[in-house]
Amino acid sequence: MYEVKVVRLAPGENRIDLDWSVSQGCSSEETHLEVQWVRSGQSWEAARALRVEAGASSARITGLENGVDYALRVVQRKAGTQEIVAESATRLARPGHVPGVVVNYIHPEDYTYNSSGRSTASPSIAQLPDGRFVASHDVYWDHHGQNLSFVFRSDDRGNTWYFVSEIYPCFWGKLFVHRGALYMLSTSTEYGALLIRRSDDGGETWSQPTEIIPAGSRERGGPHKAPVPVVEHRGRLWSAVEFGSWGLGGHDAGVVSAPVDGDLLDPKSWAVTPFLKYDPSWPGTIEGGRPGVLEGNIVVTPGGELVNVLRYHTVGGKPDYGKAIVLNVDDENPWAPLTFRQVIDFPGNMSKFTIQFDPVSRRYWALVNRVNTPTVTQRNILTLTSSSDLIHWEIVADILNYQDNGWPEDLTKVGFQYVDWLFDGDDIVALSRTAINGAWNFHNANHITFHRIENFRSLRRASEG
Repeated sequence: MYEVKVVRLAPGENRIDLDWSVSQGCSSEETHLEVQWVRSGQSWEAARALRVEAGASSARITGLENGVDYALRVVQRKAGTQEIVAESATRLARPGHVPGVVVNYIHPEDYTYNSSGRSTASPSIAQLPDGRFVASHDVYWDHHGQNLSFVFRSDDRGNTWYFVSEIYPCFWGKLFVHRGALYMLSTSTEYGALLIRRSDDGGETWSQPTEIIPAGSRERGGPHKAPVPVVEHRGRLWSAVEFGSWGLGGHDAGVVSAPVDGDLLDPKSWAVTPFLKYDPSWPGTIEGGRPGVLEGNIVVTPGGELVNVLRYHTVGGKPDYGKAIVLNVDDENPWAPLTFRQVIDFPGNMSKFTIQFDPVSRRYWALVNRVNTPTVTQRNILTLTSSSDLIHWEIVADILNYQDNGWPEDLTKVGFQYVDWLFDGDDIVALSRTAINGAWNFHNANHITFHRIENFRSLRRASEG
């Protein structure tokens, strides 16, 4: 067990930022810390070193070459000697241009967290009552443990971030604030138990998890979710969840809910609807392919009804893009099954999206992965969309477009995906699972990035001319 641990990496242009923690038993006035780095594959004997001040927990390494992999570690030496008394695990990072602010990074060949995985996934963002932002992500790799999540905070509106805690077991988590406390709604692992935890100190410590739905498995199906909205409506909190697995052919749609004044850590507070199976006979569904739904958004319609707007897996079908499924939620009976409402035209249906209602503009807004190639799984364009009625959606503006800007990596290697976001006054603040600068592929990302869309309502006015 290492007594010094690198807890955050954030590469940028010709630089790498890193944070670390030191166990109390390792701290001493008779030692000092230094950060060491070397080109990946070289011996530590060739390493450069930066001695850090006593009590420091972060540093920036500059003068690096973009596109080159570097090995980094933090060592603790006995004062006045070259003796290393503690050292962190070796971490890897590749500097280069990254849009937005890097919250965290995992190199695809960094095996530090390999029991859970080695790519960044499931970004989630919330705002604490004091205005600070808190963010989380899990660590993913197919058929690995997929059970570890990290929490970060920003005290300066997202300009800088620092590590706060790790949560285990925790996967597919969504942070949300309710009655002044921070909660994490997640599964324990892929198709594991649906869990909820609470933090009363901004994410630094967490309660023991409460089980809402028992664990399943890939083979027999289980709870499936993502960082999807938690919505307050008619005295209850509501959030979408699915049940099934890709191995079984897809997922059935459901909803969990609890009274707003109830104890969210009491499993008896939670109602779980039956899970509705996709029906190809629903009017307006696609022909062919292997259609299914997942990662739903609970939204209140203009008429005050509660619906679930779901990502629609249309690849291989006719049409193969541009549709979403809307289901009715019975807000008077939280144990009632969902019912089919309609199929709508919706850009970016092939990737997880988040829909939220803005009371200022009286419009719904969503960040989606717009597709402009025959590859409908494309995720290298992030687009702001809007609707007045949840049915008719319009493209407002591309926020990030790495398909048409001449970027050397193509749609197989770049993704801005699974974006979770909040309104922040006249701005939107968003957290992205970002694959760029040497990710394994577009899906298995290597960054979590923060983005601010300033004066987002004006973008729609500008698009109208």
